[in-house]
This record gives sequence, structure tokens and C-alpha cells, in this order.
Amino acid sequence: MIKITAIAIPFATLLSISLHAALPVPENLNALFLQTVSNHENNRSLNYEGKVWIKLPKQAKWIYEKPVKKIICVTKDRAWVIEPELEQATLFRLQKAIPLMQILQNAKRISKGHYRAEYGGVAYRIDVDDKKRLKSISYEDDLGNMVTISFRNIDNSPIDEKVLQCDIPQDYDIIDSRY
Repeated sequence: MIKITAIAIPFATLLSISLHAALPVPENLNALFLQTVSNHENNRSLNYEGKVWIKLPKQAKWIYEKPVKKIICVTKDRAWVIEPELEQATLFRLQKAIPLMQILQNAKRISKGHYRAEYGGVAYRIDVDDKKRLKSISYEDDLGNMVTISFRNIDNSPIDEKVLQCDIPQDYDIIDSRY
């Protein structure tokens, strides 16, 4: 069984709030993503797929389409996680945001297209393409899972603010997990 908690999925959210650094990362990112969470104890993996829009410095919207629909909207230090199958929306405070800007600024090239950075005792692997555009970020989470987020069909055009809006249906249960 893969040890996955609500915190494993929102890493994508935390990633989005600080994608700006020494590696040439644009202020806008629109892409398809694949997030793989692998457990080495039982050799099992769980894959999440969807779309992401990131607008620096602190806005993002992740739409998880597989295996279940989930929408994560990030603004500054808060995130809404909207789960249509449960008809609920949960508000989180991003207390433990990973400072990816610092991670990317401190990244050291280990080989062509591959960088390594360390922050808070966690090692991050950052892969870029030939034009030094972000391809993937990998790290081991608190539960010992290897998390990799890969990006494809990247578009760095300016993002319309409307795309980043999160609409919560009125009949959804609202859970405030900020406290």
C-alpha cells in the first residue's frame, strides 16, 4: 500500500507558489503534468494526471483529471482543494510551503540537463530540456515515497486571470482546515 496523505498531492500546489529562480523559469507556465508517487517498500506507484497553470509569484491552478477529479487553487498562502466526487471544498493554509525559488537558485548542475539542490534535509532533482525549460522535479517525501512531477506541452504565454479562478458550487460542503 502506498503511503499517501492529503499532503502528498498538494506538493504540486506548493511547487507552484515559488517557481522562479536561477534556472530560467518563466513567470507563466501552462502545461500538462504527470505526478508519480512511488513507494519503494512495496514497489507500487500511483499516477496523477492533469493540467496546471502557474503565474508567479503566488498563483496556480492544478486540475487533476486521473485517477480522480480534483482541483487545487493556490493564492499566496492559501489553497482550496475542490473534490467534485465528494462534493466538498477544503481550504488549507500553506504553512509548510517548500521554497522552490531558493531550491532552484541553489541548484547545482550534476550533468547536462540535470541539477541537484538540497533544502531542509531534502534532496531535489531538477531536470530541464536543451533550452533549460523545466521538465521535472523529483524528491522523497516525509513518508519515504519518491515523488516526481513531469511537465509536457509547456506554454509560457501570459495566463488570463479567469483561468486561475476557482468556482465552488454552492451546494458543496466547505471545510476550513486553516486552524
